[in-house]
Amino acid sequence: MFMFLGISLNTIVIWFACHFIGDFAFQSAWMSIEKGKSWEVNFYHAATYTAVFVLFAHTSLLATALLFSSHCIIDPLKARYKIIGPIWLDQLLHVLTILLILWFRF
Repeated sequence: MFMFLGISLNTIVIWFACHFIGDFAFQSAWMSIEKGKSWEVNFYHAATYTAVFVLFAHTSLLATALLFSSHCIIDPLKARYKIIGPIWLDQLLHVLTILLILWFRF
């Protein structure tokens, strides 16, 4: 079995699939446009994103809280404050968050 940082490849694939489904497939055009203007819409997007992990990765309460809160922080840094420019940097921060959660087994 292939492992990365002590995490099985199967787990990594499931969590990354949850990330991309939650961050792209389940983010409506309305959310994408408005999340940078409205904290409420940012909350809806982060909740939808996190729900994918709860449903398919069966996250713990702590992991769920970390996914939700990190998404509520990272996305406004890009969409609202323009501190994060390129999308790859935004995605890198999300992926690193996921890897840290899995590595520390939250």
